[in-house]
Amino acid sequence: MNQRYLEFDYLRGMAILVIILGHAVVNVDRTFPLALHNLIAGGSGLFVFVSGFFFHRVFYPRFNYAAFMRKKFRNVFCPFLVVSLAALIPMMLAWLGKPDMTAQKFAMNLYWQLNDGYVLYPHWYILFIMAVFLLSPLYLLYIRASTMAQLLLLIEFSIAAMLLHRPLGNANVLQSVLYFTPFYMLGMLYSQYYEPLSRHRRSIAAAAFVGVMLMIVLQTLVFPHLANYHKAPLRFGGIDLMFVQKLCLSVVMLEIAYWLSRRGHYPLLLEISAASFALYFLHPFLLGEVHERLIPWMRTLHPPGWANVAATLFSVILATALTYGVARLIRRAFPRNSRMLIGW
Repeated sequence: MNQRYLEFDYLRGMAILVIILGHAVVNVDRTFPLALHNLIAGGSGLFVFVSGFFFHRVFYPRFNYAAFMRKKFRNVFCPFLVVSLAALIPMMLAWLGKPDMTAQKFAMNLYWQLNDGYVLYPHWYILFIMAVFLLSPLYLLYIRASTMAQLLLLIEFSIAAMLLHRPLGNANVLQSVLYFTPFYMLGMLYSQYYEPLSRHRRSIAAAAFVGVMLMIVLQTLVFPHLANYHKAPLRFGGIDLMFVQKLCLSVVMLEIAYWLSRRGHYPLLLEISAASFALYFLHPFLLGEVHERLIPWMRTLHPPGWANVAATLFSVILATALTYGVARLIRRAFPRNSRMLIGW
């Protein structure tokens, strides 16, 4: 990629690490700091922000809807099906091993497991992002609109997202599309107006940092709420402060990525960025194994709050390393088909 856009490659690597970190929280005795938890939770918006940038930067100049969807089906949806099947088969074998299992119980277990559209919980994102890709013609209209219209739509969709919240169980795809569309819009705008935004990047990042801190204080101390806001779409549940925080955090982390891009080359972060979808698909397996062994042991120690933070950092480092190692092995074993298997 052109050097001046290297920060978005770095940001994609940072975003997947934040997502895994949010899933890796160890809080065995409820002493994990609430403010820190609210900061690291909900990292999916960062990933959507990066996707919006690359949609405009890479695909928009020569956009072909059929070719675009074929590529996304092959590289995103096919791995989703493969990894979901890999997770579902052991579950079904475990059900069959139960002495009281009947065909009716087995069918009900299967129904409830697939009722939300995914097998592994983090994979709700795949159904959502595929819906975003299907709606690409609408986002093309957004790119071609006037600057004033773009800003008004961004504000309107942001207000809607703050009132809408994320769906219950992340299972309502349409609600997720409406909620995360402002992140996608902002990413496209950063690509479309890269030069003027870059000239004012420090001021923008400073304002965004203030926004992050303000939202964390409000969510932690004034209107206490843990992590993401979820509710039914038509029920009022207050203002989603996490949405504003993560929208601002996208800009702050972009500034950090920009700072890194101007101070050296970080091959490991670029490798994580390139493997981001594989890490996303596979990390629930390895993170689950780490937690299965770590958390019961920690419960016997009655750890203070800092120990939960240390265990969380240990979990994310170990799970990411193991997941990357497994992804590399699969990529080496199936060099021609690994993108269809694990997205890398």
